[in-house]
Amino acid sequence: MAHIFIYNRKGDILANPNNPKGYYLCKVGYFDIRQTIVQPKRKKNFKGEWEMVGGSSQVFVYHGKHKIEGPFKTKHAAVIRAEEMMSEGIRYNKFGK
Repeated sequence: MAHIFIYNRKGDILANPNNPKGYYLCKVGYFDIRQTIVQPKRKKNFKGEWEMVGGSSQVFVYHGKHKIEGPFKTKHAAVIRAEEMMSEGIRYNKFGK
């Protein structure tokens, strides 16, 4: 089973469940690409046996603090979609809900 970790330039692990928006990966125009990580963990099933529950990784496109698109499986897919939205002129509109 592969563990998913994100490191910063200093080598610190950025896996923290208290960050609701996820971790900043890159910027495309005025959009931010962020990734949320759920680490794998052990849980007891109904028989009382321990089993591993797999982790996941999802990538989202944000405009400021507002989620615009997602979830995507990879950063590359999110960057392509953000570039498409830039060419269409899509922005977050607070009053156009």
